[in-house]
Amino acid sequence: MISPNIERLYAQIRRHILLAQSYTEINELTFIIRACRLKPYSHIFEGKTSKLVLHRWWFDEFGNSLKIIKNKRIRITYNDLSLNKDKVVCTDLYRGLSLDRIAKTSKLVHVVAGKDDDFNENCFFITFLGIDNYLRSYMNLYGEWQQVSPLLLGMRSLKYLARHTDVKHFHEFSNKENSSLPCDRAREWISFMPAGKDFLQTLEKSYNKAFSFLSDNKGKIILHE
Repeated sequence: MISPNIERLYAQIRRHILLAQSYTEINELTFIIRACRLKPYSHIFEGKTSKLVLHRWWFDEFGNSLKIIKNKRIRITYNDLSLNKDKVVCTDLYRGLSLDRIAKTSKLVHVVAGKDDDFNENCFFITFLGIDNYLRSYMNLYGEWQQVSPLLLGMRSLKYLARHTDVKHFHEFSNKENSSLPCDRAREWISFMPAGKDFLQTLEKSYNKAFSFLSDNKGKIILHE
């Protein structure tokens, strides 16, 4: 089920989001909460409150959690079994669009490419920042694209994205922490959209047509269940 009321929710809890950012001293946290469509657990499952409280438990629409724990640190739990996933609602009106359509409605792209040495296969992870300021991520393992949670990027890459939403070209950077892929020798890039010729040629040189949907060709995805 899809609900379009995410902006209304964020308007209601704006002060709560700012409080979480102030408490953790993570300047990028407001961007991460909103761009990843995170919602406060107690507000959704335990009843709304008008009081200003510090929400320590946030969850996304893929059943993952972001928690503020001791020493103001962030812990991400993938496939959080303590969540009632039957009550987790999708709010993305773009859910199910093909990759080329998502690319055309985005203003930024983050690409991770690596090698699964155990199976001698390439593995790719791509994240778009849409013109609506929401992140949409897709993973390709063994030739199939599947929509996944942007939280798989990990905090370091998410903070990096938050600080570079106005990128004017493309560049490659090193990220050895919170790898989003089960593979070694991963490379990462960030680029404005629509992607420039130099960036497309860089990807094609190393990975052939794996990212052809960034130009004119169409890409198909498998929806997250």
